[in-house]
Amino acid sequence: MAKIFPAFLVSVALLAASEAGAFQAPPNDSTGDGYHIRAGALDDALNAFAAQSRVQILYSPSLVANRRSAGLDGKAPTREALARLLQGTGLTAVAVNANTYLLQAVPRPRPVAPPRATVRRESAPPSAPTQLDTVHVTGTRIPRSAFQTSTPLTIITREEIRASGHQTLFDLLRLMPGMTGHHPRDVATGGGASQVPSAAAASSSLYSLGPRATLFLVDGRRMANYGLVSTDMGALSDLNGIPLSMIDRIEILHGGASAIYGADAMAGVVNIILKKDYSGGEITANYGVSDRGDAEQQRLSASIGLQTRGGGSVFLSADHFARNPLVGSQRDWSTVDQRDAGLRDARIPFGYYIGNFYVPIKGCEDRDPGLEGKACSLDRAQYVSLQPGITSNAFYAHYRQPVGGNGEFYADLRATRVSLEMQNAPFYGLVNLPEDNPDAFAPLPILPLAYAFSEVGPVRNRTVTNTRDATVGLRGYRGRWEWDLSLAQRRNKVHNRIDGLIDETELFEAADQRLFRFDQSGKSNEVIERISPQNTLGGEVVLDSAVANFDGPLFRMPGGEATVAVGAEYRRERLRTRPGASFVNGSVALAQEMERSNSSRNDSAVYGEINLPLHDTLSIDAAWRLDRNGGFGSRVSPKAGFKWTPTPSLTLRGSVGEGYRAPTLFEVRRPMIFGDIDYIPYSDAIGPCLIPIDDDATCLVDKHATVNPKLKPETSHSRTLGVIWQPAEAFSLSLNHYRIVRNNEMLVINSLQRPELYPEALLRDDEGYLYGVNIYLDNVGRTEVRGWELDADYRVETARWGKFALRLNGHYLDRLIRRSHPQVPALDYAGYTTPDRSVLGSVQWNYRDWIATLNLRYMGPAKVDFGDPTVDCMKRWKRAGKCSTPSATLVGLNLAYGGFEHWLLSLNVSNLTDHAPVNYDESAGGYSIADDDPVGRYYLISATYRF
Repeated sequence: MAKIFPAFLVSVALLAASEAGAFQAPPNDSTGDGYHIRAGALDDALNAFAAQSRVQILYSPSLVANRRSAGLDGKAPTREALARLLQGTGLTAVAVNANTYLLQAVPRPRPVAPPRATVRRESAPPSAPTQLDTVHVTGTRIPRSAFQTSTPLTIITREEIRASGHQTLFDLLRLMPGMTGHHPRDVATGGGASQVPSAAAASSSLYSLGPRATLFLVDGRRMANYGLVSTDMGALSDLNGIPLSMIDRIEILHGGASAIYGADAMAGVVNIILKKDYSGGEITANYGVSDRGDAEQQRLSASIGLQTRGGGSVFLSADHFARNPLVGSQRDWSTVDQRDAGLRDARIPFGYYIGNFYVPIKGCEDRDPGLEGKACSLDRAQYVSLQPGITSNAFYAHYRQPVGGNGEFYADLRATRVSLEMQNAPFYGLVNLPEDNPDAFAPLPILPLAYAFSEVGPVRNRTVTNTRDATVGLRGYRGRWEWDLSLAQRRNKVHNRIDGLIDETELFEAADQRLFRFDQSGKSNEVIERISPQNTLGGEVVLDSAVANFDGPLFRMPGGEATVAVGAEYRRERLRTRPGASFVNGSVALAQEMERSNSSRNDSAVYGEINLPLHDTLSIDAAWRLDRNGGFGSRVSPKAGFKWTPTPSLTLRGSVGEGYRAPTLFEVRRPMIFGDIDYIPYSDAIGPCLIPIDDDATCLVDKHATVNPKLKPETSHSRTLGVIWQPAEAFSLSLNHYRIVRNNEMLVINSLQRPELYPEALLRDDEGYLYGVNIYLDNVGRTEVRGWELDADYRVETARWGKFALRLNGHYLDRLIRRSHPQVPALDYAGYTTPDRSVLGSVQWNYRDWIATLNLRYMGPAKVDFGDPTVDCMKRWKRAGKCSTPSATLVGLNLAYGGFEHWLLSLNVSNLTDHAPVNYDESAGGYSIADDDPVGRYYLISATYRF
């Protein structure tokens, strides 16, 4: 089990399970002389119990802080004894496996299945809460422990989330080793390729395979995709709509999981488990500010759990979060002027271009654009949002009520409104002026003018996203089988308001009327409003689903009972897009002509999974899933795995599987392209050009975005292999290797740069002259990714100085081989532009009422982007010694104090050393948007009152 930030443990077993899917009492189910634990602090009592019973108990120090135990004397089975020890504390223990328990707040009574194991257990007195819930984890549909899955699983607990200091789900997940963050600014502009912010989602993904290969779930159910189409045509899951205060834990299943959860899980699954069964209430307030006094944030959250008549419960939670924006001008390192690093000034000077030379525009003739300010050149990095401004309000309710003797009704409702504010540099580009325009270059009026519309101001967008999720269901037991039937609707509605774009029609009319001059003269507000009206984009995704799950035992085997899970799923997804009139008629400069549309699709699936304990030390599991996607047929995705424990201290595990992903509603559309004309290099393969340029070296062509009716699903193959070594209770080490190959990748074809590869995309007139090209999605790509993951845990407990815990979690990307077409060489991108290795480490100290955590994050070096990983370091970078961005280590400190009754106070300092990012890519603006921390040293104080 790998974790991002550790929680204190009395002890933990990362392996050691007597059988998968079935609970058996440990061999030493009752101590020989009985238990002798005196009354006192619960923490001390649990330590004594773990030592006397030789079991492992997992819990957070803050969970047991200020709680007392009445003690325990006498003989009893382990489960009963632990239940008695916890009686009256408000806590209960969850059986993780035969000798491992997880402490949680007491849930309300719920239906209980008859025991699945055939081992006889002594019954407890009626007053003892001896029934322990079963742990359900993301790695399987069969209820069993997270430590017993054949595929690696990371669990991030509530206490680890709190200790991290992160305030958004995006910030938490993007820093996990092996995950990549997709910043809202990058999503909105396609990595900076566009100046038209079409979306503003925040997402992340596993193993550099992009957001379309990672499936996000909330309580095991799919999220609705983000309502707007991103520039790379991806169907995204927006993480901004789920406040961290409402999350109980996060489970990350590494490796292909399409056989269990469906098409989108080629790289893995992120399952976000919300809080549910909690008694009492909690109010939390926090305030954060950077060392420079900016990027302020505030959060206020409250939750309460109540019991209803008949043994049911209600849990209510509300959250308000606000964070001020941070823009590039607030950080000195945010610039494309890299002369201090021995590189060039990449600011864009305003003027008329002749090849690589330019003539300054009027008003800038006597100024050096490399030395002067914004009036004569554009430093894009000074304007961009390093951290978007965000305001979020969320409400969540969970209700459950027993029905009959073996069933219960449950319902969830979650509503979130998120307002996200971002900005980019003022709109800029090359403008071809007519010869009679007074600002045209007199000797050569055909020269294009590089111009930034600084008078209009930055391109700004305010995106409001409303999420509405509702679920109702029935679950219960019949005999020894568990069943769950549910209906759900997920809605994601987005409205994007954009300021600062340029209306081409209005611009050239104003220029013809001499109302707008391309020089440094002032412009009236009326003219500015005319050429730059506000634009809007709207979209909504509605996902309706019905799910039925059944699981239970089949028969006995040498290692225990064989268990099976089967289920069926039906989904209907609807996508509605509502671009503004300017986007529809194509008047927005450098933007695609968009369509208003309504589309829908029905998908269905049946799936099954079985676990076979062949021996006390060996179990295998297998799963299959048949997906049927509207318009794309059906396909089976199989998966198989094993777990072998040859010795008590060593466990081996592995899995193989196949994946399948049909095109989404976002991908059966025209791709986004920018501009309606472009240039294509001439060759004999493309034949004569209708409009030759530069002595027939290139052709001027029209660009047309089209839908590909022959688009097919993507497929994948994945495998994982791992070892877990625990020579002693205090130390554990796990190492996992993964390999994923994705075929038939859906990519936007490169018909402009490599026209010979796409002859069907070339458009010719009746006489065979090339006049245009089509651009569309096609199944031409292939990616192979291989890597290693490491997790190490060591704990020390002293009588005088408290408890210490050290944890290390690392990822190494060994290969990232991409091929954009079957006839194009495959290239290895591992370590190119982003680090190929990352490590999260922590040192914790638990002393009396204090908890101190020192967190370390290491990022390896990354090669500078030269457009091709096979290109050797260019002369300018080699001369400056800047071929790779250096590695970096960030340090964070979290202090928590629980010595006051009902209160937990904490201070978090992130980026303790105030490390400033460094990036030698001259166009990156001084940092990596995916990996670096742009804020600097940051202070967050928090107070929680529990009642």
